[in-house]
Amino acid sequence: MQEYTPEEKKLLEDMSVVIMSPITLSDALPKWFQCTVNMVAHSWQHGLKIYEFGHTYRQVVDWARNELARAVKEYVNPVTGKKFSHVLWLDSDHTFNPDLACHLARHMVNPVVDAVSAVYYNRTGPTLPVVYVKDFNEDRYKHFPLIWPPDGLFECDAVGFGAILMKRDVFDRVPEPWFTLDYRSGEDIAFCVKAKEHGVRFFVDGNYTLDHIGEGKIITKKDYLQHLEDNKEKYKDKIKVTLGGKPHAGS
Repeated sequence: MQEYTPEEKKLLEDMSVVIMSPITLSDALPKWFQCTVNMVAHSWQHGLKIYEFGHTYRQVVDWARNELARAVKEYVNPVTGKKFSHVLWLDSDHTFNPDLACHLARHMVNPVVDAVSAVYYNRTGPTLPVVYVKDFNEDRYKHFPLIWPPDGLFECDAVGFGAILMKRDVFDRVPEPWFTLDYRSGEDIAFCVKAKEHGVRFFVDGNYTLDHIGEGKIITKKDYLQHLEDNKEKYKDKIKVTLGGKPHAGS
């Protein structure tokens, strides 16, 4: 059972959360819905109130995310009479433990954390974390996967939106369009690039991992570690920047 400090308990009780999901992968929905229902029940049991669920279905992902963001930006929770404090973005192709929302919410005790994600791994292509860092190249959209995420909470330059808890007021601080999709990057990296330019900071909990439901087997941390083991030579010199985009000494 997860233990919470008095400060964390107070934080959970003061938060009001809405889940937002651009649903696309129908074959995975039964497992995902089961995880989501269990998470909501666990969250209420521990004082974190998840009031509503917003979704789109089989819609182009950047349109879907913008539509959901637009809807929640000014929405007033009929229970509290106030806007939601936080948004939990969930993609419909993951499995996760019931404590996901509570675990991510604990990090909001730190006021610099505007958004915090769990770690999960690509289900197509190289099995690497969907966590990205920026080096010193001039292309604002060119990011690289973080091959070895640190343990604990760390700041990154961009992250996927499969399982990320975010302050709702980020939509107030960042102008529309929030999510864009073109040849330069996916909608998640594009959002992070724009949001960071408006002072938003993204974090990842390196100790909390999700499984990613693919068309074949479910992609887990075990698959990621096996991919690294099978490609030692390929990845041994890939980490050329520290988190924050500064080159290592001597590079």
